Amino acid sequence: MSSTPEDLVSRFQPTAGPAIDITYASHSGSLTVTCAACRWSDHIDTGALTTDPPEKEEALIERHLPDAYNYAQTHAASQH
Repeated sequence: MSSTPEDLVSRFQPTAGPAIDITYASHSGSLTVTCAACRWSDHIDTGALTTDPPEKEEALIERHLPDAYNYAQTHAASQH
C-alpha cells in the first residue's frame, strides 16, 4: 500500500478493488478522489475559500464527502 498523503481526508476501501484516496487542497478548496490502482481522479469544488475559518472549511468538506464517496464507489464498480 502506498504511503498516506499529508492532505488525506479519507481512504475509501470498496469491497472489491483498490483503495481510493480522498484528499483536500486548502489552496483550491477542492476534494480530489484518486484511485490507487489506475490513478484515475476527479475533483469536487467545496466552495471553501482560503480566508474561511477552519470550522467553515471543515463543514464544507463534510458536506461534500458523500459526493466524493459516490464518485469512489462508481469508479470501483466500473472496474469489475
